[in-house]
Amino acid sequence: MRQFKFLSIACVLLALICCNPQKKQAVQQNRPPAGAATVATPHDSLTVDLLALKDRGAFQKTVAVRVVADPVFMATKSFRAVPLRAFLEKYTSVENMDVAQTQLIFECGDGYNPSMPLKKIYARNAYLAVADMAAPKGQDWVNAVKDGHQKTIEPFYVVYTDVPPSDYSFKWPYNLVRMKLVSVSEETRAIFPHDDDTMVEGYGLFRTNCSTCHALNAVGGVMGPELNYPKNVTEYWKSNDDLKAFIKNPTSYRRGCTMPAQSQLTDAAIDQILKYLTYMKNHKKS
Repeated sequence: MRQFKFLSIACVLLALICCNPQKKQAVQQNRPPAGAATVATPHDSLTVDLLALKDRGAFQKTVAVRVVADPVFMATKSFRAVPLRAFLEKYTSVENMDVAQTQLIFECGDGYNPSMPLKKIYARNAYLAVADMAAPKGQDWVNAVKDGHQKTIEPFYVVYTDVPPSDYSFKWPYNLVRMKLVSVSEETRAIFPHDDDTMVEGYGLFRTNCSTCHALNAVGGVMGPELNYPKNVTEYWKSNDDLKAFIKNPTSYRRGCTMPAQSQLTDAAIDQILKYLTYMKNHKKS
């Protein structure tokens, strides 16, 4: 009798599902029917697709933040934003990682892919901005003009309320579409000078000032050209003196060049970067 009762209940449930195509499809795809789901929290993930989360309504609750001397807009700005640390803790498995040994890679739509130590980010008031509060009605963002070029800020922009624009060790990625957590060893294995301590200074300068746009051994940004594989940049430039002058003033070599002048770098710092790049020509990885 009990077995018959259970079978009857199962038949009723099956009939209800089959009579509702939406529920049937949801069951087949192992997901709740439309309208029933809330934004999921993928705690097993180290990569965050920001556009996908936006489509799922993850940015409904925001706070207003004010940034004095924003280095991209070159003005004081106010944004709607979410605290970056809380965001990562909600949508990634960052709690399973060693903060001191973790890098956060920012992937932007224009190929700008900077990375920063997670510990450094956690030490400041970092926010993921989702909208410019000065944008016209019906828009989330306005573009910025930097170095004479229009910059598309949407869909996301990382800002800080306690970092001066003169601190180049902090990255302010805009046009941000994805973030990824990686271990320090995983990210740097292909480009760290493991067998020559004299190259570490140049490596650090390259990471801070160059790798946001340029890759070495496929590690780094893709806005500018790869600098090591298949040919190292020092192998096809006529001289390091020319390369140094180009770094200091790119438009003096290439009309319309979008690479900004690296005015923050001293001659000595550029020399260290070039020494490191020369070293890397013998450490290529595809």
